[in-house]
Amino acid sequence: MKNKKRFYLLSLGGLLLAVALALCLKTYRHGFFKKTATGLQYQIVKQGAGPGPQEGDILLLNVCYKTGQGVVLLNTADQELPMALPYSQETSKKDGGFFEAVSMLKKGDSLLCKLSAEELDYMTVQYGLKKNEEIFLHLQLQDVMPEEAHKKWETEQIAMLQKKQQEKTEKQIKEDGKAIASYLKENNVKAQATSSGLYYVIDTPGHGVQPKQGNKVKVNYTGQLLGGKVFDTSLEKVAEQHGIHNPQRAYEPIEFQLGVGQVIQGWDEGIMCLHQGAKARLFIPSTLAYGSQGTGNGLIPANAILIFDVELVDIQG
Repeated sequence: MKNKKRFYLLSLGGLLLAVALALCLKTYRHGFFKKTATGLQYQIVKQGAGPGPQEGDILLLNVCYKTGQGVVLLNTADQELPMALPYSQETSKKDGGFFEAVSMLKKGDSLLCKLSAEELDYMTVQYGLKKNEEIFLHLQLQDVMPEEAHKKWETEQIAMLQKKQQEKTEKQIKEDGKAIASYLKENNVKAQATSSGLYYVIDTPGHGVQPKQGNKVKVNYTGQLLGGKVFDTSLEKVAEQHGIHNPQRAYEPIEFQLGVGQVIQGWDEGIMCLHQGAKARLFIPSTLAYGSQGTGNGLIPANAILIFDVELVDIQG
């Protein structure tokens, strides 16, 4: 009996400990927030040992907004650089929201605040939030810098990021070039190449002049991935053949101005290689298309090489 009682007490103690731990974790996330005089609810997640900001300093902040269900609305950790916020009497006012939370931070501090979506008008509209919905603001003061020191730091960081991006682009150009060359060889296609890495084959030479930067042109097209999947076309019959027909769309040549960024770089360059009436196939490396971002919610993946069958229908101006 004693053993059974002891076992029962141990089990009960373990259960109570588990409950306490669960409550503790729940408390950290959603309960027992302290409250300022203005009503701002907050928890100190981590205390740093750095100095507090002075008037005119630049604050480097990591900022994350989440819903009560854990859906991330904004997270500056996804960006290349932290948020830079000039510190002043205006930004440190006791507003019961973001700025008051910032004013409570010292370098290295992390804070969790509970806000109402009503206080975040732009987010309420953008994400379709209810006004009384709870939003959790995670703030971390990464660094504090005088303005001049921040300018120097930012210039160095941007230069470093640009160098990394350039190295990444050069590597991708080589990879894309190998993939296109392999495709052309396997399919016995003889194509011309430009210095940028664009390959093209002219099927019908066309006639008349070539378009120049600034000209408006009309182009029929069909776009596909290197693997053969057609993702877009201006030709209705082609759309029907490949199961991408949209009855609400007008199928007609696309009209745009050359060389002003209205289309991908591979199009600007490729179309200027053609004469009016020409038909051609463009093999466009990802660096001249949609790059590492891709587009169309995954329709065109990151670093996708694109093939476009194009017809230069008209040149204006």
